[in-house]
Amino acid sequence: MVKCAIMDQWGTWCRMLLLSLALAVAATLAQVHSATAEPGPGGGLGPDRLWVNATLGQPRGSGGGGPRTGWAIRYRRLGTAAQCFPYRPAGIPTSLGPWYGAAGAGKDAAEVIRVDRATGAQQSFGLGCLVPGELRPIPTPAEVLAAVDIDRLGLPTVDSNPGNRGLTGMQSWFWTPTDGHAEVQVDLNGFTVQATADAKFHWATGDGGSYLTGLGGSQQKPAVRHIYNSKSSGTGYSVTLDMIWEGEYNWFGFGDAGAGQLGPVTRSGTRSYPVNEVRSVLQ
Repeated sequence: MVKCAIMDQWGTWCRMLLLSLALAVAATLAQVHSATAEPGPGGGLGPDRLWVNATLGQPRGSGGGGPRTGWAIRYRRLGTAAQCFPYRPAGIPTSLGPWYGAAGAGKDAAEVIRVDRATGAQQSFGLGCLVPGELRPIPTPAEVLAAVDIDRLGLPTVDSNPGNRGLTGMQSWFWTPTDGHAEVQVDLNGFTVQATADAKFHWATGDGGSYLTGLGGSQQKPAVRHIYNSKSSGTGYSVTLDMIWEGEYNWFGFGDAGAGQLGPVTRSGTRSYPVNEVRSVLQ
């Protein structure tokens, strides 16, 4: 292992060389991206998803009062480095030193990011060397949606009046007993996630009719009243209901908090609805 004396200019030069090598090693572990705005405060997608320090939480003075206020120190994990050297740029408060970790072998190299929770803007703050397991990945919209989807979102059903078959020239009523509101609280990676989602209802009557409603309706107050002008063929018209879900979530944990948006995601249900033709009879 290379060692440097730090009491003279040659020691300083050696230290800078090692730092450059450490940054190069980190860059080979994963591509380092320039800091950009998050898709939403607390977000982070794909290989650029952000992580938080599960051991230290957030520094004092980083703000609070809700998931969208203040700033936070987060990380873009680069991978495990054979040798890692933290880099804290000039001007960064010494009080943030613990959030950069310490030099060593087998450490998790991570780009240190300062995030403005209100706007999602990011500022690169150098390189950290963290003990494996010290970082936790922030929940992503895809993970939260999967949790909501498993627990709450089902395939909608379509009810009608008349129940078995409609008649041309007369109203057919459609509604769904499926609720258009979902709430869930789950644990993801040690974070508490609270999510809500609401659906819009898009109806297709099978003969070209289309309706968008904010509620699923009921037998007493159907969501859709539709008149068929032509009888159906085969097994009937295919009446389809698409429930288009969108929502938001908040996450809390390890001294940090954030929020994000969910959806849209569509769940569909279809039924056959025969329609008979009404003919007048002369007396």
